[in-house]
Amino acid sequence: MAPPWTLHYPPGLPPEGRYPGIPLFGFLERGARRRPGKVALVDGARSFTYGDLWDRVCGAAGALAARGAAPGDRVLLRMSNAWTSVVAFYGALRAGCVVVPSSPQIGDAELLAQVADSEARIVLGEGEDPGAGDPPPRPLPSALAVLQYTSGTTGRPKAAMMSHGNLVANALQNARWFGWTARERTLGVLPICHTWGICICLNSTFAVGGTLVLVPRFDPEETLALAARHKATVLYGSATMFHRLLEAPRADLPALRHVKAGAMLTQGRLKERWDERYPKAPLQQGYGLTEASPESHNNPPHRFKAGTVGVPIQDTHCRVVDGTGSDVKEGVPGEVLLKGPQVTSGYWRRPGESPFLDGWLRTGDVGVMDSDGYLTIVDRLKDMLKFRGYTVSPNAVEECLLRHPAVKEAVVVGRPDERDGEVPVAFVVRAAAAAEQELIAHCRAALAPYEVPREVRFVDAIPRNAVGKPLRRELRDGVR
Repeated sequence: MAPPWTLHYPPGLPPEGRYPGIPLFGFLERGARRRPGKVALVDGARSFTYGDLWDRVCGAAGALAARGAAPGDRVLLRMSNAWTSVVAFYGALRAGCVVVPSSPQIGDAELLAQVADSEARIVLGEGEDPGAGDPPPRPLPSALAVLQYTSGTTGRPKAAMMSHGNLVANALQNARWFGWTARERTLGVLPICHTWGICICLNSTFAVGGTLVLVPRFDPEETLALAARHKATVLYGSATMFHRLLEAPRADLPALRHVKAGAMLTQGRLKERWDERYPKAPLQQGYGLTEASPESHNNPPHRFKAGTVGVPIQDTHCRVVDGTGSDVKEGVPGEVLLKGPQVTSGYWRRPGESPFLDGWLRTGDVGVMDSDGYLTIVDRLKDMLKFRGYTVSPNAVEECLLRHPAVKEAVVVGRPDERDGEVPVAFVVRAAAAAEQELIAHCRAALAPYEVPREVRFVDAIPRNAVGKPLRRELRDGVR
């Protein structure tokens, strides 16, 4: 019997799909063959056709081989949103190498840890052009393509192993779900050093023969101006980014139609506010994680269910289980497990740290599934607090705080306490004047007594990673 969520798929999309047996750069190669003169990439005043871009990718593959890179070698790329990074990424893959995408924002200690853990043979700096040469033999689609380091909380580097096939599948899963065509013009705001930026900006865009317009740095007004100038049709980003876009003056974006927030739960009235301002480009919400390349869930565009991340995408299956690994009933929270062609084979050189339970990927996220198969993410297992023996969901407290008009952003973490376990502490960015006791009283009126934060700390900004996820570890370290 088909899973209940397949009843709500976008019209015409079957539960199962076919995926070409090509390496990841095959999308770009196909575009160069079919539409060599079409613009594939725009970076400021520079633009590259599919034919131009593919020639540069093949040249970069040859240059890396001439520098000693052999198939299977790791090449670490400090990837900024620049055309050189796009060429280096696909060039390294064309050379048969394994790409280690790295953010230019990380510090030297973290960078050196990634280099050591991956045993990268070559490191290319931000914006560095790898050069040109004759490309070596082609890699197999089943080969390892990317080592994507997870954001984690332990500080120890751990990379999910993504094959060419994993990434090809997820690129097409996204494009098919939303009905992307060669007319798409993707605004590349997502950092392409991150798995979501790689999937959406690079792979999905080139899979359909679309055009990628790179955004070198996020500025709300400049981003909206670029979207208007280039008639962008696709805009994906973090919830934080969309909050900031709504603070900028409204732009005229008649072409925009595929808009999606991710990287964190879309809190408060974000979707309602966005849809009021841009009704022809409603905000979608989905779910994913690094180990799933990253997408696993999306809301059907024709049947959005508020508060949920939607249903499993094509060829993807989901379970919600208790601590023993048994399925829970509908409406009961448990850990989210996944299966699909986009799921990692495991962690790089971490045989003792399997992310699987009986062949299912353990996400570490706590979710609730309803009778239609729609999933609601309620928290992270590792972020849940134990206060005086009670389990506290930081997300529930954050949602409560965000309903106060003076709260712009809120993140709740636990402060270790010998007597009480973990005391809930809220970090708040204010939108208007508010006192600590006022916000605590607001929470007391809506939450259970054990959920109420015992302390509110006002900050100018919440520390976040490249795609907008709050760095809870930094906040926890600050309250110890």
